[in-house]
Amino acid sequence: MSFDRILQRPAARSRRPAASAGVSASFSVSITTGLGAFASLLLPVALTALAALPAIAWATPAAEVGRVSLLIGDAWVVRADGAQVQLQRGSAIHVGDRIETSANGHVHMRFVDNAAISVRPESVLQVQAYQFDVQKPKDNEIRLRVEKGAARSISGAATDLDKSRFRLNTPIAAIGVRGTDFIVHTDPAGMRATVADGTIVVAALGGNCAASGLGPCAGAEVRELSADMGRLMAEVRPGEYATRILPAVDVTAVAGKVPSETLVGFPAASLAAMRAAGLSAAEPTAAEISRGNDRAAADLLTLATVNIPDLNRLPDSAARMRWGYDSFATTPEDNVTEFFTLVQSGRHVTTCDSLRCLWRGNQTVPGELFPSTLGGTVEFRLNRASLAFEAGTQTESAVISRANLTIDFSRRTFASALDMASASGVKGELRMAGSMRADGIFTLRDTDQYISGAVSLDGKEAGYLFTRDAAGGLFRGRTLWGGP
Repeated sequence: MSFDRILQRPAARSRRPAASAGVSASFSVSITTGLGAFASLLLPVALTALAALPAIAWATPAAEVGRVSLLIGDAWVVRADGAQVQLQRGSAIHVGDRIETSANGHVHMRFVDNAAISVRPESVLQVQAYQFDVQKPKDNEIRLRVEKGAARSISGAATDLDKSRFRLNTPIAAIGVRGTDFIVHTDPAGMRATVADGTIVVAALGGNCAASGLGPCAGAEVRELSADMGRLMAEVRPGEYATRILPAVDVTAVAGKVPSETLVGFPAASLAAMRAAGLSAAEPTAAEISRGNDRAAADLLTLATVNIPDLNRLPDSAARMRWGYDSFATTPEDNVTEFFTLVQSGRHVTTCDSLRCLWRGNQTVPGELFPSTLGGTVEFRLNRASLAFEAGTQTESAVISRANLTIDFSRRTFASALDMASASGVKGELRMAGSMRADGIFTLRDTDQYISGAVSLDGKEAGYLFTRDAAGGLFRGRTLWGGP
């Protein structure tokens, strides 16, 4: 069977030919005689005979690792030696090749492990490494780079054997896979990826995530995205190290297009009911209004200096308290809040403002809201915060320099204090203290400041939203706190 005939064969994800442990074939370093080794992956009847054939060395980076199976419009390849060749159906793809497409160009490629890659119009993809040996999966190495535009990747036998040996990089992000069909788009606005099948692991390049690495990166800012999560996408923006999970848009759309998204995977009526309850909880009760703000208690707090370099970052996925929004209209300076479908599992809404809700881990001890052993006073430490200063139609970033949140579980009271400053130098302070409700929610409104939040049901985490008038403007923020 010819290479061209092999490339034309359908390769549905669920019907991809499995690599047999009895095959002795190495690509990009060595390959059994001719292209029969590639055909052996698809013709089990020939496995035994092919395994006995001697190996012939292939030079790197001149190794042929795939062929163009479909070409629409104009596209070309820039070889490792700088030579530029117009692509056509059946053109060989080698390690080191850089595939470039015109405005009307669209290229499909089939690789030696039966993986498929398509390169969309006005895009550039480089094959940096492609080594496949069915008997030595630990020696496999697949490394691709999408320099601009969009590409689709459908995993092949190499990834089926060892998923840690695949990496697709963009200029600012790294993608590892769990056996996957995904689309990635990169442009000056950032990197966006969606998943049709399986799971990807997305991280911003930098720090412990090096472009030279292989497989998924690890770390607190790394995020997984699976097809089972619904219409969501992973996004990395320039200058940021946290991966965002957002409602999906067409990842090949022009940068800057404002998407109109519908909520997925959650009954609209249920969400509306939870939001209504959260907005209600965010209003002070008559008793709370009567008692007012115990400013003297807040003034007695000892504020801790905030030494965390970047408070405005995504929380840990296992955190009991997480902020979620239920529309695409989140503000760009807010990295603490996530799309609600990512935080609602195992959690419920406590309090909300017009855009965001504070979700809390559900009750785990039957018949007991808080542990009976929970008592005394706890000082919490600030570990996440998103803060902005609004003046008229202008919004600027702001920071928290000192902070304290103290909760007395025995007396059911709270007190909190923040020192803040905007980028332009406007200073503000939050000083609020009052009672905590039986369900762990606290809300208080003063003439020029406001707070509404909740404590986790194990008493180890807390969060609140707040506003504070200052210099003709308004500080607006959300916080997350951990125990001592």
